[in-house]
Amino acid sequence: MKNPPIDPEALKPYFYWLGLAFHSCHQLEYGVKTVLVTMADMGLGGFDLGEMIAIIEDEKKKTLGQVLKLLRERVSLSDGWENSLTTGLESRNRFVHRFLSEVDERVANPSTRADVITEVKAIRRVVLKADRIVQQILEALCDHAGLNWQQLRAQWAEDIRAMNVSAPSEPPEGKV
Repeated sequence: MKNPPIDPEALKPYFYWLGLAFHSCHQLEYGVKTVLVTMADMGLGGFDLGEMIAIIEDEKKKTLGQVLKLLRERVSLSDGWENSLTTGLESRNRFVHRFLSEVDERVANPSTRADVITEVKAIRRVVLKADRIVQQILEALCDHAGLNWQQLRAQWAEDIRAMNVSAPSEPPEGKV
């Protein structure tokens, strides 16, 4: 049986939360790669800086699982951090690789769509919890290097705000 067309407006909340969850997954992956580059740059863990830069720039392909394995091989993590990162990786992998196909029929059904959105939010919370661990590791590395983590984060936030300033919708008068 074919489902009737879905009103695009009815899907906006679903796509909104999907977008946030995908972004959180990317943020976690990039954060772990940033930890490796930072450690290599600081001479910690025996990481080769060129290799870690190649990984973060996607010149040397590594999955998040492979990158976490590199980190675990060279760094002792607390059980809490280890568990959070493992759970975050599992949730991220499910979301990125299987989630959309697992829920397609539930999304099409208006009576189960809200449950799917709730599930997306739950997955995102797990991924963000793992990302907070990555942020704690980066903060500890900054402290070790004598850098002010909060100042760095504030500067990054300002840089992002500046990049996201809306461009004028009309070109300035006389310009084409």
